[in-house]
Amino acid sequence: MRILKSSLFYFFFYTGTILYFSFFSPVKFFTTKFTIYLGRLWSKYTIFLSKLILGIDFSVFGEKNIPQDKPFLLVSNHQSAWETFFFSYYFNCPIFILKKELKRIPIFSLYFKKIGFIFIDRDKKTHSLKHVIKSISDQKKIGKKIFVIFPEGTRVNPNENKQINLGFFAIHKILKIPILPLRHNSGFFWKNKKFIKDKGLINVEIFPLIKKLKNKEEAKKEIDRIFKK
Repeated sequence: MRILKSSLFYFFFYTGTILYFSFFSPVKFFTTKFTIYLGRLWSKYTIFLSKLILGIDFSVFGEKNIPQDKPFLLVSNHQSAWETFFFSYYFNCPIFILKKELKRIPIFSLYFKKIGFIFIDRDKKTHSLKHVIKSISDQKKIGKKIFVIFPEGTRVNPNENKQINLGFFAIHKILKIPILPLRHNSGFFWKNKKFIKDKGLINVEIFPLIKKLKNKEEAKKEIDRIFKK
């Protein structure tokens, strides 16, 4: 049954995605607002399919911790592709900070550029960090408020510990932007790089806003504590 449900999910996901983005492929002619709407609608479709076919639902705790009137850096653990769809849907297409390899995806790369996604070259750490900081600063000036970063750098299986990258602390310190920590357990159900998904409830926990971290040691300790709690 799990194989059948997973097959059905991917059939509707890929068929819907191809038709959707083929129809809306001339993204360079769209306004940024309309592009964001299209991205959020597609993410919502994916989350809906996950619930309808796979039986993967979600529950959010700590919504009251989300700032409503100021920019923040959403610092999240990374276990699967599910959270990228969820964040786009739930936070209305925030600005993701992603590895540069994702720029090569046809059509999607045009959407990423239009929305304002920021890409990093992990082989050029200092240069990439400067690029990220400048890009976030520029995006803030035009009214963008939510920036998403995965300090683990890649998808990590549940119960597996990975050294976090402290680039988020540099962004926080230099731009004086508060951090909104978030933890989820999507990897237990939307298994990374696995065809078969499992039915279940993904818990998304949003922690209180961190307005100021003193140094790298405190930043690492605090995010490690949240991710491993």
